[in-house]
Amino acid sequence: MNNLNPNLCPFCECKQLYIVSKTSFKCAKCKKKYSFSKLEKDYEIMNYFCNDISAKQCADALHVNYKSVKDRYMDFRKLILLHVEEVYAKNLNSFSEYEEYYFLPKNKRGKVKYLFDSIGILGKVYNNSIYTILLPDQFSHLRNDNLYNTDVNFTYMKEYAQYLNRHKLIHYEKFDSQILRFWVYLEKKLLHFKGISRENFVYYLKEYEFKFNNTQKEQKNTLWKLWINIKR
Repeated sequence: MNNLNPNLCPFCECKQLYIVSKTSFKCAKCKKKYSFSKLEKDYEIMNYFCNDISAKQCADALHVNYKSVKDRYMDFRKLILLHVEEVYAKNLNSFSEYEEYYFLPKNKRGKVKYLFDSIGILGKVYNNSIYTILLPDQFSHLRNDNLYNTDVNFTYMKEYAQYLNRHKLIHYEKFDSQILRFWVYLEKKLLHFKGISRENFVYYLKEYEFKFNNTQKEQKNTLWKLWINIKR
């Protein structure tokens, strides 16, 4: 799909359309009433999203409110999360390997205070695709400044952090695998974001899982179908 066709219903591709207003139409077949200009704007924003262009750059290029674009990007991520879960559910018995990984921005690595902000991820390979699962937060009890108040606690925390840094954050079972390529890809992509909250991390994780598994053309076709479905 290269662009929207104003002469076809975006929901059922019927050619018989009734003009409701300058920008609105009603389909003779599915009876859906829609604004072509709004769908066209959504489609343009989706293209920027799939091209990995930031919400700010997209808003500036399309002369659209930044918050509107930011919200639309998050709408896309939420749709992607549901989609990748459905795809994986159909391939439950197909995974061939898996590996545990801990994500932490590079600027926080090596610092005792920040290492326990790491987010655990289990990566699986199925049919040459990647599926990820967020692991339970096993460091929540260690993110407490009071733990550093005594020399004993500080020494313990420092040693544990060094272990985490050496054996968890940069450890891979294989150095040429689909999972490793995804970890490298994920870290590179997340560098572009100034900060992602732990609560929202799963949406960005699933976004790049989806993008890693699909060509850009596949991304756009799939995401647009998902978007049209919720607009029905």
